[in-house]
Amino acid sequence: MTKVKVLLMNMPSTIRVYGKSALKGIIAPRPFVSMAELAGSVLYAGGDCRILDLQMSEKPFHEIEKTIGEYKPDFVGITFTTLLFEEAKKVSRFIKEKYPYVKIIAGGVHPTIFPDEVIKVPSIDIVVFGEGDVTLQEIVQGKPLNSIKGLAYKIKDKIVKNSPQPLIENLDSLPMPAWNLLNPKMYINPKAIARESPVGTIGTSRGCVYGCTYCNKSVFGRRFRAKSVKRVVDEFELLIKMGFKEIHVWDDMFATDLKRAKEICDEIIRRKLRFSWQLECGVRVNCVDKEFFHKCVRAGCYKVAFGFESGNDDILKSINKGTTILQARNAVKWAKEAGMETSGFFMLGLPEDTIKTMDQTIDFACSLGLDYAKATILVPLPSTPVFEEFERKGLLRTKDWTKYNFHTASKVYDHPTLSWEVLERYYNKFHKKFYFRPSYIIYRLLRSVKKGELIDDIKMAVNTFVK
Repeated sequence: MTKVKVLLMNMPSTIRVYGKSALKGIIAPRPFVSMAELAGSVLYAGGDCRILDLQMSEKPFHEIEKTIGEYKPDFVGITFTTLLFEEAKKVSRFIKEKYPYVKIIAGGVHPTIFPDEVIKVPSIDIVVFGEGDVTLQEIVQGKPLNSIKGLAYKIKDKIVKNSPQPLIENLDSLPMPAWNLLNPKMYINPKAIARESPVGTIGTSRGCVYGCTYCNKSVFGRRFRAKSVKRVVDEFELLIKMGFKEIHVWDDMFATDLKRAKEICDEIIRRKLRFSWQLECGVRVNCVDKEFFHKCVRAGCYKVAFGFESGNDDILKSINKGTTILQARNAVKWAKEAGMETSGFFMLGLPEDTIKTMDQTIDFACSLGLDYAKATILVPLPSTPVFEEFERKGLLRTKDWTKYNFHTASKVYDHPTLSWEVLERYYNKFHKKFYFRPSYIIYRLLRSVKKGELIDDIKMAVNTFVK
């Protein structure tokens, strides 16, 4: 029996779309753990699968045509965010015109938020909304579309939308990610991002129990679901076996269950695994303690990133962040005492922000002793409370999703109290004040010389700050 062939791909502009970021020098490719997981589901269901990662491709449409022409897949699965919806239309139209027999499946954040909008695209045949693992397995197994939950599809000119797929309760039941379908050598990162390369990624849990007003929870939901300690460390081992030298954790909430997070570190130590890893996301300042960071360091984790957002407690309350400035200071202090590098993410132009509170955020960022800091201007993403509030108040100027970029989202909405001229000025002010402080420059220079990374740091600085 011939196996069903599935080609999974992301969008060519996955990284390039952020090319105007104030920190464009530290944008680098990391493999999509979601594509590796979905590929694992295709193989588990008895299908054949390939992954086409286009994020760094110089000739993406040539690669698409060449790969489909040679592989001749039955289905092409494309994933995209709201910002990349227009590019997804272009890619799917290109595929359909050249290979009309291929069924195109769209999934990811934007198709989950707007399945009715996405399925109306003529070149898209099927939309998967929500978690796609089980849904994709059932498509590969040849089940009738009307029996598969989590789908929208077309019957002639009629659009059909099935009931949602339930969230997967036991994440250990999912097949292992198919990392063997990717070439690790594609994911070489600058030293500013990773100590070692190639860099792999891992997802150890899904869902976030917190309700920050700017955050979308459409795909994985508000309930925390976690892989077991054994399963997580098995996945770490698989990545190492496949040739990845460093692993970045891509979780909504790695440390929600702090006991589990510590046990993952203990199991890495028990197995005597030697590899570099970092908590690129998923660690909240109110969900950690001193012991956690010390265990992380012993297990080979050398860097942690925090989403601080603001340097004002009232602003934090207004966005339902659930954290305080004191908790933030303690978390950074504990991480640094354990010997970890620290990164911080901040947001400017939050709904109740003023010039005063944004100045407080900049001063707060400078006071923490962070190794890296990055700010974005608030973008009210669809299906978030902020988006709904701005839409209700008539503050949205456009729903042209190509403009909803955290780094270049000029004038997509009217801020309640701040002009876009002020927002953009503070965006630049944040990074200039943080990175051009004499104390920071001296610290980075000494650190770079000590670690033998001076050339890498100079390259990053040129790429970042030289227009």
